Amino acid sequence: MDAVALADGITPGVPSHVPPDLVIACDFYSDPLFKTDPFAAIAWQTDGPRIFYTPVHYALPGCWVLTRAEDIRNLLQQPELFSSRGGVNFAALIDEPWDLIPLELDPPRHGVFRTLLNPLFSPREVNRMGDGVRIAAASLLDRFAGAADVEFVASFAQPFPVTVFLQLLGFPVQDMRQFLDWEAGLLKSFRLEDRQAAARNIVVYLRKCIEERRLSPGTDLISFATHAEIEGRKLTDDEIVGVCFLLFVGGLDTVASSLGFHYRHLAMDQALQAKLRADRSLIPAAIEEFLRLYSIVMSHRRVTHDCEFGGVQMKAGDFVMVPTMNASRDAREFANPNEFDLGRGDNRHVAFSYGVHRCLGSHLARREFVVAMNEIFDRLPPFRVKEGAPYRTVGGVVFGVEELHLAFDPA
Repeated sequence: MDAVALADGITPGVPSHVPPDLVIACDFYSDPLFKTDPFAAIAWQTDGPRIFYTPVHYALPGCWVLTRAEDIRNLLQQPELFSSRGGVNFAALIDEPWDLIPLELDPPRHGVFRTLLNPLFSPREVNRMGDGVRIAAASLLDRFAGAADVEFVASFAQPFPVTVFLQLLGFPVQDMRQFLDWEAGLLKSFRLEDRQAAARNIVVYLRKCIEERRLSPGTDLISFATHAEIEGRKLTDDEIVGVCFLLFVGGLDTVASSLGFHYRHLAMDQALQAKLRADRSLIPAAIEEFLRLYSIVMSHRRVTHDCEFGGVQMKAGDFVMVPTMNASRDAREFANPNEFDLGRGDNRHVAFSYGVHRCLGSHLARREFVVAMNEIFDRLPPFRVKEGAPYRTVGGVVFGVEELHLAFDPA
């Protein structure tokens, strides 16, 4: 990557306080390598400047990019200096005022909502979901048991976690295709019109469901949000939408995107696959290493006041991009960071973020990963990447696999 400064040292669209030698155009989606290996497309970052500034970004006017694990953890623990307000800003796409709750809230308000929602995804509650998660995985896998090959993303990686979450939300599973189309428009498209349409469709759908739950509440998460109370009062309409929108989007994408990377890796490493099939006690450690190696989410923060961070001068209002994949593949933290190491100790990855905004659904996600691997090993023979078949990935704020064909060895 080359700096894009002009001869006079001024770069169009770059604030004057940004040194020209730290300006590097990097949009996280247009490089052709994002279509086959998004991690390779940004591998240069952990060997480059500690922090650089990109004037190119599909959702922001430009932002600082962190490349070191230490800086990323440090920043995520300073919400008073690096605010989450407007870090995603789906509401702004349709000129509405709500925040994603609690993702776009700062302390102390963040803590109030986090306390409300934490019990919904506690280890105890996730344990109670165990049978439902297993049934969702088994029913999907049985559909292609005995097949010679399968397109894994559409057949399992997407519908498995989405089925689990739609049941929690109380949404009809038969509408999954529509929900996934909206999710793709919102998170995977780089056309403003697509993102606006998707956000509007999701909000319209959620508001309709919220009104239905007001009249006839159930045991689902939408009913919980609709009738929840904080500090002795009911949630406002905007607060309910903010909670429900985050639950909706969070349940549709990250686990599905991760599964594609994990199972392509297993399909290409037959020895590892055989080892995990033979000793299931190794599965939790393997999943942690997959989460590290394939950390897929980028979040954003906004600087609240002028400061020096990581050796650069940041001004109030600057955006900062926080790529979890840079932290999880930092050689200063991990030996041989681009290799899978089943015996890796002290696996301090940040796949679920870090600090007060650590992923609310991390316990459920881990349960889904463990159940998926056990059910796949129980129900399907050894698999490999289908020779000559297409493989497609995507960059952006959530890296993902869009197409992965697996072939099965004869039983």
